Amino acid sequence: MSQALEYLNILDTWLRANLEAIAIAQSATLLVIYGDYVNEIVRIALKPYPFLVRLTAFVMICAFGFGAIGVFAANVYSELLAKLDYRMLTPVVVTVFLLLGMAAERGVLARHKPVFAR
Repeated sequence: MSQALEYLNILDTWLRANLEAIAIAQSATLLVIYGDYVNEIVRIALKPYPFLVRLTAFVMICAFGFGAIGVFAANVYSELLAKLDYRMLTPVVVTVFLLLGMAAERGVLARHKPVFAR
């Protein structure tokens, strides 16, 4: 058991040195997986407006909205991860990456069907 704790301690040290990169990777992955759904909702909401309004809204959402969400989410998530005990950090990071992988796989399969009625 103590050897397992030693390995967790080694992994914890490495993960803590890279928490910002891990948080950015995970938050960016979430945005990539679910960004299409957000864009689809915005597209439906802006459908009655003129082209220039729709174009401006999409540029603002994609360039600034997703960027701000990614940066803010990564900072908050990094601080959350930093508060975890050394025995919990490694399992949490690995589990989140696995869940993101499963969500990405399901997202790829779901894209063959329309997200919303058009």
